[in-house]
Amino acid sequence: MTIFRLRYLLCLLAGAFFLLHAGMVAARDTAAIKASGSLVVAVPALQMPPFFFEEKGELKGLDIELAKSIAQELGVRAVFNREARHFNDAVNLVAQGRADMAAAKLSRTLTRAQSVMFSDPYIVLPHALLVNRLRFAELAGRKSVAEALQQFTGTIGVIAQSSYVGFARTNFPKAKVMEFDSWEAAVDAVAAGQITAAYRDAFEIKRVFKTRPDLALALRSVIIEDITDTIGIAVSADNYHLHGFVNLYLQQKNIKYSAEQILERYGQHLK
Repeated sequence: MTIFRLRYLLCLLAGAFFLLHAGMVAARDTAAIKASGSLVVAVPALQMPPFFFEEKGELKGLDIELAKSIAQELGVRAVFNREARHFNDAVNLVAQGRADMAAAKLSRTLTRAQSVMFSDPYIVLPHALLVNRLRFAELAGRKSVAEALQQFTGTIGVIAQSSYVGFARTNFPKAKVMEFDSWEAAVDAVAAGQITAAYRDAFEIKRVFKTRPDLALALRSVIIEDITDTIGIAVSADNYHLHGFVNLYLQQKNIKYSAEQILERYGQHLK
C-alpha cells in the first residue's frame, strides 16, 4: 500500500470518527420519511404554551398541531423528539440528522441558517422590551423613548441559548446582556429591578400582562415595530424536497399568525 493511499484511508477514517463522535447521521429524504411512516419533529423539553406544552401527558399547542398536520399531508404520523433542552439544541438535532424538522417557535437567524434551512415564516412578531418603569426612567432622563432605546446602556435579560441573545447584542450594542435559564426568571429579575429590561417578542410581553396583571404598576412594554421576529420551521440543509413541501403547505393553508391572532385563538392555554 502506497503512503498516499494510506494517508487517504486515514483521512476517511478520521472523518467517519468525527461524524460518529458528533452524533451526526445522514438526513432522511422525503422518500425515506414516507417509507418509515413517521416524521421526526424536534421540540425542546420545555413548557411553552400555547406553542408547545404537555397537558395530562399529551403534547399540545400551535406548533404541535402544525407538525401533525404536515405529517398527515405526507401520509405519515408525527413523532416528537424532546431531547433538546433549549431552542438551539432543537436546531442542532435537525442539523445532525436526528430529526427531520423542528417546529418550536424558532426564530429564523443567520447563525442558525448556516446549519439548517428555514421555511417561510408562519408567525411574524415585532420585537419588544419589558422594562422596569423606574429604572428605565432613570436611564432615559429627558430623552424620548426612541432616543433612550438608541443609546440604551442598561442591563437586558434574555433566555440563554435563544435567538434573543444575538438580537440583544446586535440591536443594543451598548447594553449589558444577561442570560437567564428561563423567561420567568428574566421577568422576575426586571420586576425586582435587578435588570432594566427583558427582551423578547411582542406576544411574550403581552402574555406577561395577561397572566400577571399585578406587574403593570412596576413594568411597561415597549414595542419595537421596525424589528420583527420571523418564526419558521427548521429543515435539514440536505432535504430540499421536504423544505419545498413545508413551504407549499404553509402557502396553501395560508398560515401566518400575528400576536393578536395567537392570543385570540390560543389565549385559553396561557399560563
